[in-house]
Amino acid sequence: MLDQVAGGQSRVFLVTGQSHLRRSGILHQVLEGIGSSRITLFDRVAPFPGPQLVAEAVDACRQSSPQVVVAIGGGSVIDVGKLVGVLAAHEAPPENYLAGERTIIHGGLPFIAVPTTSGSSSEVTSGAAVWDWEARRSINFIHTKLFPDVAIVDPDLAMTMPKELAAITGIDAFTSAFESYWSKESEPVSDALDLQVIRWFGSYLESSCNNADLDSRSWCSLAATMSGVAYSNSHPNVCHAIGSPLTLFWKVDHGQAVGVTLATMLRWTAPAIANKLSALWEALGVTDLEEATRRIVEIMKNCGLKTNLSDLGVTTDSLDTLVEHTRWDRVAALPTSLGHDDLMRLLRGLM
Repeated sequence: MLDQVAGGQSRVFLVTGQSHLRRSGILHQVLEGIGSSRITLFDRVAPFPGPQLVAEAVDACRQSSPQVVVAIGGGSVIDVGKLVGVLAAHEAPPENYLAGERTIIHGGLPFIAVPTTSGSSSEVTSGAAVWDWEARRSINFIHTKLFPDVAIVDPDLAMTMPKELAAITGIDAFTSAFESYWSKESEPVSDALDLQVIRWFGSYLESSCNNADLDSRSWCSLAATMSGVAYSNSHPNVCHAIGSPLTLFWKVDHGQAVGVTLATMLRWTAPAIANKLSALWEALGVTDLEEATRRIVEIMKNCGLKTNLSDLGVTTDSLDTLVEHTRWDRVAALPTSLGHDDLMRLLRGLM
């Protein structure tokens, strides 16, 4: 694949996490298979990467002069790899692009994404999340040049996930499919993909977490990738909008942060998509809204996830912070209006 994308004996800039790939033995296999002399390894990516880490990765890539960038890992690793591949080919400091002071004007290095988790879907999307912890804001950097040139989705790599990671990443993609389905941006193709994603995660996520069998991990891997294709056209919205401050202010893992409001927001949006509900119930294996919300909560609990805000450290007194810092620009995609007072009432019901 490297030869096809970048030519024979191409130099590789390899982006990974800090320890998981090494601990699982996969890193050794990659180095041995490609040849360590061809690889410059950047193995410093942690969850929720910030602008400084991106800048350091871009600088390291520029210094190594590779012909191709490869990222093997979860969503944060792939997001950093995307940014490296494009920004290393531009002259200005990466911070200028992340801050919106400069714009991407051309493509970058060929980029190969290899996910080891089943949920971020970053291997098939044009976005990358960067977390500015000092300013307590998330930067959703989106550009068509960020689409990977190649995505290699191997369920065997998903077998390395511990239960907690399978749950957190899986609920992220599961939630994205619901948000994409009820969004005002939705259309027949995204709907068809979203329904299949919901069907597969509804059937296999619990087993993927608790049994870690290859069959369930395989279906969840496929579902996660399909979720990214769908939400590239009909984007995640309100659950992700609320999830952002849950991560920035309460350090809640991303998938948990977006999934905790899924059942509540389904209840809120359902009346506005009445003509689409029968297909949704069929995909989830239920017959009505009450069963659907119960099933979502059941899946989360069976996967070891929290289903209320108080268990995530949120107090009633701090709900104002959560509402204030919700990404309201993303809420606009809802098919029915949601105001600050509405959201406050819904969140109180989740305490």
